[in-house]
Amino acid sequence: MKHKTFVVSLITLVALVLLPGMANFVNAQQDRQTFSKEDIERAKKAAGQSDGKQAHALQPAPSGLGCRGPITQVLDVADENVRFTGANYFTNPGGGQGAGFDKTPLLTTKVQLAQGTCLDAHLSAIVGSKQSYGVAALTMFQVTLTPVGGGPRHMVGHYHTPFGMPSPAVALEAERDVDMLGANFFQRVGMAPHDVPPGVYRVDVWWSGAGPGGAIGAAFVLKLYMR
Repeated sequence: MKHKTFVVSLITLVALVLLPGMANFVNAQQDRQTFSKEDIERAKKAAGQSDGKQAHALQPAPSGLGCRGPITQVLDVADENVRFTGANYFTNPGGGQGAGFDKTPLLTTKVQLAQGTCLDAHLSAIVGSKQSYGVAALTMFQVTLTPVGGGPRHMVGHYHTPFGMPSPAVALEAERDVDMLGANFFQRVGMAPHDVPPGVYRVDVWWSGAGPGGAIGAAFVLKLYMR
């Protein structure tokens, strides 16, 4: 009887030691900031706010980050089902550029891109909340172009280093039950900086949860405009 009591007491002691550490690990992941301190300071400096002085006009965005032209074709791909992923963005599950997403893309299709053209993408999805479904607070998404024999490359419109990690993404935190994600991306085709060369590309939508619990969602739609 004494032996059983000792074993129970030992298990209780181990649990009391481990559980706070696990909780601190989870909280540390959830308390991370998406924007890095360097990017925050750079943005404040560009706006003239870091020293309390009057804000100055921001420099215009590089001309390489723009597209113009008539729409020549529209391509839609969708999945209306409820989907779940256990992928944790912070553990590099292996999918997408930077490996921060589920290895299996949510949506995928192919396009052929010609020199001097542009591809626009609109992604929408219903995202479930941590409060209602026990998933991670933030759901992360990435839309990439992958050439034959190459690796995935994010389209223009992502934040490059969420939480300081080199896996570009957009994100949404559903406040109660569900919220609707809507995000826009584009990619110019050519040889200039930020361009992709002409060719056949696979277009993928990747996702993960920013922390333990993964992500849940439904009604995923990717709309592509070629111009």
